Amino acid sequence: RTDTGTKVMMLIHGGGWSSGDKTDFNSFMADIKSYFPGWAIFNINYRLAAGNSNLFPTQELDVKAATEYIFNRRGQFHISGKFVLVGASAGGHLALLQGYKYNNPQVKAIVNFFGPTNMTDMYNNPLSPFIPPAIQAVVGATPTGNPTLYTQSSPINFVSAQSPPTI
Repeated sequence: RTDTGTKVMMLIHGGGWSSGDKTDFNSFMADIKSYFPGWAIFNINYRLAAGNSNLFPTQELDVKAATEYIFNRRGQFHISGKFVLVGASAGGHLALLQGYKYNNPQVKAIVNFFGPTNMTDMYNNPLSPFIPPAIQAVVGATPTGNPTLYTQSSPINFVSAQSPPTI
């Protein structure tokens, strides 16, 4: 690894913000390492929502803390400041929030595997009747009950017309 050449890939698991674990990526790890030799791969967890505990934005803030922790120790890890966030489902949603809501300069790319971009729309126009209760359980409210939180949890609200970064 080198402090300037070793790019970082952070994997963020899915699970509807209330289940899942970083081990969900274990079956893909050998392939990821094979396709991206020389990259530093960080596979992270975040606190899961359960009942009235760890409601959103807990998960978002955990991913933000992990990103900052890794970035602030890049010299110790011998990695560059070029991060790619990869997330599936809820993990994709959390990756998008890191890249767009916080405008992290170290996030150079985001790979979102079927993560939501507009929480209000997903609640109001669900593909399954199970989606609204699942979102409400994580957010702790409906879009009409707490529209600000739904706005703050929708990555689409933070996308700008800025030029895409280069890796």
